[in-house]
Amino acid sequence: MTLHRPGLFVAAALALYALAAPRADAACNDKKIMAMAKDGRSAKTIAKACGMPAAKVRGVIEAQAEDDAPPAAAPAQAERAQRTIPAQRPAKTQQAEAADKLPSGSGLALCDCQGSVPYGDKAPELRCRSGTSIATPCAGYCPPSGIAPWRRICS
Repeated sequence: MTLHRPGLFVAAALALYALAAPRADAACNDKKIMAMAKDGRSAKTIAKACGMPAAKVRGVIEAQAEDDAPPAAAPAQAERAQRTIPAQRPAKTQQAEAADKLPSGSGLALCDCQGSVPYGDKAPELRCRSGTSIATPCAGYCPPSGIAPWRRICS
């Protein structure tokens, strides 16, 4: 075999380069995988787009989630932090509490002669969904003074 054939020499060089070149398992780095995961893509679709196994994508996502998790604090520190910072309730808990409260127009007490009050007077009320109640007149009258009885309803 002679070395004066350039085509054979180039072919051999390309073959050695292809064998010696590092193989890339994926076309995506960890940042790109996490960006795709935050966009709402599943591990399977990310793996297909990057040309890598889904197990490796899940591993990258889980490792990143563990890195982002805050370190565990000592029990005394956690208790102190819980007392100083009020816990934020999830939206479902707040909706459940709102569903337990009284709707607009619900009576809060029976009609009674409790003295005079300007009708339409608003007052804060925690039992109502709206958070306020209104004074409304009732039928009848109160014997000693002759004023109409009243009660409060949710506004």
